[in-house]
Amino acid sequence: MTISNAKKQAVCDKYRLYLEIIYCFGNKVMLMKQLYRYAEVMGTVKSFSAFYSSITELVDADILRKESFTAYGKNTQLYMLVMRKYGIRFLEGKSDSYSVASVKRALGNERILVSIFKNQYILNKVIPRIEKEGIGVTLGAIIDLLERYHSTILYNKNQGLFFLEKMKNEATLQKYLDMLSVEQDIEKMQEIKQRMGEGLRKGSEASDGKGGGKHRSPEMTSVDRVKKVAMRSQDLNKEERVHNYTLDTMLSFNAYIAQIKVSEGQVKITALIFDIFNRSNIYKIATHIACMHHMFSRYFQDEIELKVGIVSIDEFASNHLKSQAESATIDFVSKERGDTRLSHILSKWHVYQMIQKQIDVRFIHYDITNQFLDGIKHANLVRR
Repeated sequence: MTISNAKKQAVCDKYRLYLEIIYCFGNKVMLMKQLYRYAEVMGTVKSFSAFYSSITELVDADILRKESFTAYGKNTQLYMLVMRKYGIRFLEGKSDSYSVASVKRALGNERILVSIFKNQYILNKVIPRIEKEGIGVTLGAIIDLLERYHSTILYNKNQGLFFLEKMKNEATLQKYLDMLSVEQDIEKMQEIKQRMGEGLRKGSEASDGKGGGKHRSPEMTSVDRVKKVAMRSQDLNKEERVHNYTLDTMLSFNAYIAQIKVSEGQVKITALIFDIFNRSNIYKIATHIACMHHMFSRYFQDEIELKVGIVSIDEFASNHLKSQAESATIDFVSKERGDTRLSHILSKWHVYQMIQKQIDVRFIHYDITNQFLDGIKHANLVRR
């Protein structure tokens, strides 16, 4: 049965808040369980049955689609909500469906896993801070707090340039910024973006625009290109990787700024690394921490303090990474035990012992396995 645009418009108006939460906090996808938690804390529903009726109305009107959530090659018992084109164009104020890109049915699970991790952070960390401030929990209050914290948690891949340009104009940070270094990175990232745009244009011309849709957004293609750039960067030597490390590199690794604050004249940065695939090893993580520290040291004139939270899917995964980090290196000649592997790798990447005192690395988890991956039934599959 064909659903009229008038009907779709009415349903979008009625449930605009739900659409905005999925769009802003989940990059157009979100687990229904997490959306319900938002509805609870914002006081928009009195029961799950009422909430489920709202979701059913959105699905029946072709505003959302409901898909089983697949992770690590296995379906879970939960559902993710995916925005359809009409819901996207409604929020973006576009006149027709050709002006927006649809969210493809996922061949992999990265998009929904990133959404789960981000929303667990917001639900577990950000909302309690808002409640502590004594103000109501609203979409605007959450966004406002993240803006005040200079957080990138709501940024997607390939949006680092926008954040850096925004940071450059932040009044509270300007006196601490090395503007020359910031401008140099902005110029470098603009050149990369321009090259990507030219590549997209040439690709469209080569195919005569077939399959692209009228004025279609290049969102998915640009993300793929960022991944390819990240893969090519692995062939660079240490100095080149440090020099070329940008906020986009950080975002491509699912690493985010949680907060930048100035306390007693010192810039203190908190970052999060989401190990969404449960495949990271301490070498890969440590190299990103080193590159992050070098990047932030370029941006700020004085010494910085960097805190990094390594977020795993569960306690087992977190403890595994922590044990890797804290295990001692052994000299193959003398057989003497040396620094921890984490400290040793950081030193190899030119973050030496004195500087390491300004870096605090912690291993945490959001209990993803138990809450979203069918708990113990899924554990052996996840840890394969």
